[in-house]
Amino acid sequence: MKPGITLPGAIRPSEAKELARRAERAGCEAVWVLDVRRDPYLLAAAALDATERVQVGTNVAVAFARSPAVTAATAWDLSQWSGGRFVLGLGSQVGPTLKARFGVDADHPGPRMRDYVAAVRACYAAFEHGYGKHEGPYYSIRRPALQPGAEPGVSAPPIYVAGVNPYMTTIAGECADGFAAHAFTTERYLDEVLMPALDQGARAAGRERPPILLQLVVAPDRESAARQMIAYTVPAYRRVLDHAGLSDVADQVMQASKEGDRGQARQLIEERYLDLLAVVTDSDLAGGLRRWSPHADRLSLSVPWFGMKDDEQLAAAHQLVDALEALPDA
Repeated sequence: MKPGITLPGAIRPSEAKELARRAERAGCEAVWVLDVRRDPYLLAAAALDATERVQVGTNVAVAFARSPAVTAATAWDLSQWSGGRFVLGLGSQVGPTLKARFGVDADHPGPRMRDYVAAVRACYAAFEHGYGKHEGPYYSIRRPALQPGAEPGVSAPPIYVAGVNPYMTTIAGECADGFAAHAFTTERYLDEVLMPALDQGARAAGRERPPILLQLVVAPDRESAARQMIAYTVPAYRRVLDHAGLSDVADQVMQASKEGDRGQARQLIEERYLDLLAVVTDSDLAGGLRRWSPHADRLSLSVPWFGMKDDEQLAAAHQLVDALEALPDA
């Protein structure tokens, strides 16, 4: 099947239904939802309502902004409603952004994510059997199934965990059903840093390595692609550039961003490392898919959301579906 499509960050539910329906007709294997503007679960519900066959998932929802019991109940109901087509993708989000956006602090994000996933699964079991609880180092949930009564026959949604740095990737290898890889990566970083970390976590847990879902940003042009990467050139992700020998450029881009000089930041990105990242332009979609497919089990294509107006995002997403529809079937 063709790669999945990611709904634009600012899309509205009615628009999400139309785009998801188009993506399914185009042969896409999944529809994914960001958590950058709208509520990702409401958008996922809209996409599920408009489709019949494709998987629909969050890629990714911010975990620590919501309790694991709330997340589990939402994911469970979406799975029940859709006949098991929902995928729960979770991410920690960068600490300062988590605080600025949600007013929430979350210490020790790696171990906390491990416990969060365990708590969600414990809630799944409680919903299925009508009873159960979770007691972990970060979360204690004594009665997730408040109204008694078992609900068998619901497919527990698979849980994907996102990571950029190797420690969180190891956690994903231990406990996740899939690993959601970020577009802010290079081929070497994915193969030499993240893949071994994922394998390490899986071995420690005595399990197979989970599949990799890689997000590719597909932009109308190089300028908009580079502008999107400004949002990801942050201290928490700089390890990607350090690994590529670009620590000095990372410092320059972050300093330019801090000073509000996005033009300089964009120019540095476009000239120095845009071509290394999981970013392609519309004109080279087929080449980008050939380049990145060997590095992942699944691909999801998204349009830029940073620095693009809402209507521009939606138009770019429809153009992307047009381009996917024109590709030969895989």
